[in-house]
Amino acid sequence: SACAACGSTRTAYACPRCGARVCALKCYDGHNEGRCARAFRDREAEDALRGERASDDAKEAMREVLVRRARGMIGSEGSASDDEGGRARRRRRRACALSEASLERLSIGTELDVDGLSEEERASFERALASGALFERWIPWWESAAAGSERASARGCRAVEVADAPAETSGKASESDIPPLASPSELLDPFEVLSGGREAPEALRWHCVNALAAYTLVKRVYNGDWRGAELEACETALELSAVLSAEHGAVPEAQCAADAVLDVVRRAAASLRAASTRELHASLLRDVLAVFTLGSSACVRAFLDLTRALDAADATSRARRRGASRRARVRAKARYLAAYLAATPDVARRV
Repeated sequence: SACAACGSTRTAYACPRCGARVCALKCYDGHNEGRCARAFRDREAEDALRGERASDDAKEAMREVLVRRARGMIGSEGSASDDEGGRARRRRRRACALSEASLERLSIGTELDVDGLSEEERASFERALASGALFERWIPWWESAAAGSERASARGCRAVEVADAPAETSGKASESDIPPLASPSELLDPFEVLSGGREAPEALRWHCVNALAAYTLVKRVYNGDWRGAELEACETALELSAVLSAEHGAVPEAQCAADAVLDVVRRAAASLRAASTRELHASLLRDVLAVFTLGSSACVRAFLDLTRALDAADATSRARRRGASRRARVRAKARYLAAYLAATPDVARRV
């Protein structure tokens, strides 16, 4: 059947709420006048507030944090002048998603339900959820020097043991967030075998840039943790990258890194409704250049991280019913690009 939003006959997805067929994320957002997408986001917000039943220790720790924050807001108000103090109080009240009454209920062990919140509390919570204020900001692993401290072999595994890795500084990504190089079961095929002994085309480096731009953007969209949502994360990456989604390698021509990233930005503006394409372009360029600055080993880590997400997506029951052959093709392409960069480490330095 045709897409409920644009009329396209290539409909790969169905809305879980109304069953309408859609062909892409932007069509899902727009079909049924956006009601299904809004209902989904509202339900996600409610689920996030309700959450899973936490342990007693986790509840106690959260109560202490909330109570300390509330007391800190109240206790610090006396140090400012009257005008400044009034403005500070208003800012702090706007910053806190819950009222003092709700915080008090939490402090005595009462669980909160979204239906029990006032309209103001619910609106404040939804604003905080949308702005990301309820989440700890993720520091990308490619901002850590440790991600480039180990040289990758042509097979994608560790080439040399490093006795002393660079010490991490405060505010940098944790080493535990850095995707590992290839394990014995993940070794890349030699690039000369994959390429049939032919020299790689010059444009292949820009294909790597395009694919890694989509990867870094999706990692940021999921705040660095796509566990449990690998299927959705991989589908988003395919929507954003012409290189990853192309069936026969046909992608827009790129002459530099900026061109390769710009294609991802244009797709993101439609799929993710990015507010500022100029800011997104600059941010993505910084992320991609940070990965390449670390060297080919960091690029290999990124592509292997993507292939592991594809493997995890294949393991879900929903994934078995759709897109398995497409993901297999994307997995082969990601491993091909990783093998190319592992075999030609000088390419990363020339991007």
